[in-house]
Parts: sequence; C-alpha cells; structure tokens
Amino acid sequence: MAMIKRECIERIKAVADLYDIASSYVQLKRSGSHWKGLSPFTAEKTPSFFVLPEKRFFKCFSTGYAGDVFRFLELKENFSFIESVEWLAKRYGIAVEYESNAPNKGYSKNELFAIHESAAAYFRQKFLESSQIQYYWQKVRQFSLETAERYGIGWAPPADRALLRLLQNHGYAQESLEQSGLFLFNENYGNNLRLRFAGRLMIPIFDVHDRTIGFSGRIIEKKERVAKYINSPESPIFYKGSVLYGLNHARKFVDRPWIIVEGQLDAIRCWESGIHEAIASQGTGVTEAQIHILRRYTSKLLCLMDGDSAGQKCALRVVELSFKTGIETQIATLPEGKDPDFLLQNGDRTILDGLRKVSMIQFSLETLLPQGKKATAIEKEIFLKKIYAMIRSSDAEVTRMLYLNELAEHLNLDALALKHDFQNFCSAAKFPPTTLNAQSKEKAIEITPKKSVEKLRNAAYDLLSLVLHHSDLGPQIAPLVDNAWLMESKHGCLLLKVLNEIQKNTWEGPQSQNPTFSASELNELFSILATDDAVEDPIDAANACIQALCIASIKDKLKNVNLEASQKIKFTENENLLDDIDFFRKLQDEKLRLRQLLISCPKIKV
Repeated sequence: MAMIKRECIERIKAVADLYDIASSYVQLKRSGSHWKGLSPFTAEKTPSFFVLPEKRFFKCFSTGYAGDVFRFLELKENFSFIESVEWLAKRYGIAVEYESNAPNKGYSKNELFAIHESAAAYFRQKFLESSQIQYYWQKVRQFSLETAERYGIGWAPPADRALLRLLQNHGYAQESLEQSGLFLFNENYGNNLRLRFAGRLMIPIFDVHDRTIGFSGRIIEKKERVAKYINSPESPIFYKGSVLYGLNHARKFVDRPWIIVEGQLDAIRCWESGIHEAIASQGTGVTEAQIHILRRYTSKLLCLMDGDSAGQKCALRVVELSFKTGIETQIATLPEGKDPDFLLQNGDRTILDGLRKVSMIQFSLETLLPQGKKATAIEKEIFLKKIYAMIRSSDAEVTRMLYLNELAEHLNLDALALKHDFQNFCSAAKFPPTTLNAQSKEKAIEITPKKSVEKLRNAAYDLLSLVLHHSDLGPQIAPLVDNAWLMESKHGCLLLKVLNEIQKNTWEGPQSQNPTFSASELNELFSILATDDAVEDPIDAANACIQALCIASIKDKLKNVNLEASQKIKFTENENLLDDIDFFRKLQDEKLRLRQLLISCPKIKV
C-alpha cells in the first residue's frame, strides 16, 4: 500500500473531531473537562470511556485502549491506519496525498464501502425505472415515493447481470466483489457470480456513519419455498448480530426512550409517523451485542414486536437481555397478527399512547406463567427458576429487590420469603449477587492517578512521560541516556524505542503505521499522553530522571564488582591470592571509576 504524506495526515487529524466520531458509537456526557460514556469496545454498565478534547485522545479504562481519532477507528472498525486516514479524509472532504504517484489500490474495507454505495445507487435507479415496484411500494406497502427516496429504497431486477458489469467496469477487484456478499457463485454465469438479491425490494442497511454496509431484500409476491427476506451475509463490514437498523437515524434522538421493532419496514413506518427513536433488530434474532449497543445510547426501551408467537418470543429475549444489561424496558402488546407497520399506517405517535404497556416482570409472568395466581405450586416453582435467572443477571442489589417485590405482588407471595428463596437459588447456582458500590466504580475510573499508582512509577516512566509531553526535550535526552540503563523495565524498553526513533529522526509521535510499536505499547504511549503533565520545570525533572537512572545503573555495576571480588576470594586459596593481585587491582580501579561517575551523571545543559 502507498504511504500517505505526513503533512496530509496532520491536516486530517487537525480537522477530525474525536468527540464527533466517538459519539456515533456511544452517548457521551460532560464530566468536568472531559466527556464520559460506556465503553464502545466492550459490554459494561458503568462508564469507563473518556474523551479528552484538549488532548484529542481517548482512554478506555475497561479495556486499556487509548489513542487518537485514527486509532479509535482502527479498534472500532478494524481498519488499518491508512484505511482510517482515508475514511476520515472522505468524511471531512480532504484530498488524500500519497508518497508515491500511484494511489492505494490494495484491497481494503473502504473498497467494500464503495462497492455497496455503487450498488445502492444502482438499485435506487432501477426502482425509479420500474412502475411495477413503485406500485407495490405505494399501493401495497402504503409508503410514499418521498419515503423511498429518503431511505434509499431500491429494486433488484430478476436475472440481472448489469450490476456485476458496472462494478467490474469501476475496477473493483474480483476478491472484493466476492467478499461484498452481493453475489452468489454459480458456474453457469460468467466469472462464477450472480446477484444474490434478484427480484427483490432492496432496503439498504447503514452503519452509524450512514455508510451502506449491507442490504435486506424482500419479495413482492408470496411464493412457496421462497424466503420472504434475504439479508446480506456477514462480511468484513457487516456483522448482523452487531448491527441495528436505523441506529444512524435514531441516535439523533437520545433524549427519549427508544423503541425496538422487528423489521426495517416497521422502523421506516415509525419514522414516517414521527417516531424517530425507533430501531429494528432485523428479525427475531435479537442478540446481546445489539442490546449492549442500545445501552450505550439509552437506559429506557419500549419493545414493540409483532403480535404473533415469533414476535412474543423475540420480546421475551429482549426482556431477558434487558435484565442483564440494565435497560429499563416496557413491552407494548399488539393484537394477534398485527405489526407496527400496520398499526401506524394511518396514524402518528399518539397511537402508542393507547397501547397497553407492561413491565418486564409482568410480561415474563404473562408469557411464561399465563395462569398467574391460579397456577399450581409446581408451575410457579418452574417459572420462578426462570425469572430468578433473569433477575440474578442484574448487578444492582436495589434493582433486584424491586423486581422481587413486584414479582411477589403479582403472585400474591410473601416478599421476604421470595427474597430468601432467591438468595438460595443464587447460592445453589454458584452465582451469588454482586454488590459493587457505584461510588467505588466511579473512583476506579478517575483520570487523575492516585498516590498508590504514583508509587508504581519509576524514573523510566517519568522520563518517557517528559519525552512524550515535551517534544523539544527528546533530541536533548536521547544522546545522554545509555541503552543499558533501560533494559530492565517495561517503560525503560519502551523509552528506549522512542529515543532510538528520535535519534534516527523518524519519531512522529505514536501512530499505528509505525511497525516499531506493538498494540499494547501504543495503548501505553497514548495512556501516558492522556495523563496530565504537572511538571513545573521539565528540564530539571528530566535531569533528575537521568541522574536516577544513571545512579541506579552504576550502583548495580558496583554491586556486581563487589560480588565478583567476594566470589574470587571465596574460591581461591589464601596463598594464591597474591597471584591474582592484578585482578583485584583492576576491580579496585573499576570501583573508583564508577564512584567518580556517581558525581558526574550526564544532564541537559540549559
């Protein structure tokens, strides 16, 4: 791959807003001079992810990840460094300048994004050319043409090879076309490829940055043995279990509880009815990853699934995951055989007010124990084990107790007895409830290091911090530091790498395209940069670190000299010691030389 010019990278970095990029994945709230939110890299319930606007860095305490806007995209999107730069350049309208004259033509995720954008435009054009599909959209589905344009609805003609030829003419590699998921292999067709979605209404699926990453294709006429929907297979840019349809739309409405529905057309119907906070799970297979993504944006959810058995099963799955992730979910019950699309065709969001809504406990009761208070003791026991397992997954003790109180009221049981039974269930399952105080969690993720952390620091760490925070000191420090001083500690080895880069005049700060540093080393470098530098006099501090490293090294050498002398005496007969007088004289000279060095450690000259 061709390298991007450093000046171009700096230009993009100066314009790219880390807060803007990170807030696409997680809701961020002001915390002093920082922004704080749930980690976008892992599932958690207590915020440990910080964006530091002044430093233009992020730090995630739950994973240890840290870095700049390029590294954020590398970690979150699995981009290479160059792909991150190219993607940000496109977002902010900056031309990418390469070191060589030839642009980067290698396979990349950006090429897959481009293929999907071209395919979406092609499907959209075919929609506009087909009176049949427009009739279906307007008369059968009861949507307007404006809605189709707004959300990129398209049409994939049957037995069509024009899209393949179009993409090949654009110069996309065969490997990229195969990985896109748009085509199927078939030896009866040229290049062994044929369109996966032939003869279907095409609904583009977007990621949080409005990039087309896949499609959902729906048949327009019922046919036996033909699936109603076909979705894009998983690809390097599309992971079905981690994608929520409409997240790019709904994330602009995080000030209200979100609504989760089953299908894309349900979500579109909600938006057209003024319910912009709706997202779709893309079918009944709701995943824990999807609910964790929702948790990053909202703590309250309304589940609006279809009124059939599959929809109710999906709603129960949402309830189960809501207990686990800490989302407060209500479930709206729809009439048998009805869905949100049908419900809202001739109405607006006020229709939601007339729906019956129940809590997670009540819905679980109605679904898993429809007989309620009239159920037998055995039936209640079986149900309680199921609901206990859900309640146990909540990590807040107060919340668990409230759930149990509600459960006791619905079943007409003694609350204390129910709580005792719950504790026995947890003990028997070897999963006792945890009670981690929220305040202690907050303390664990503070940006400012505590004294206990300060004790772990050493001269190598402090000198590395000075080099990173004060770039002008690096060239002065590098020639003064002996490599042997730094070989025995993690931060010493990392400092040695940085100083070697400085001496070679190749140091440009931590960045992922530098193969010298591993991923863990980059995390450490960015973490140090994310920590405030409170040094009043950097030169004095640097000299103190250099002196400490020098003295520690000299003392180690003195210790070795003394050890060598004692070993010589121990294993040599007394009458033979005089034969080794030259050996001991050399050791004595070495000790004098080392003691002299103790008072003449190198230092930066002001």
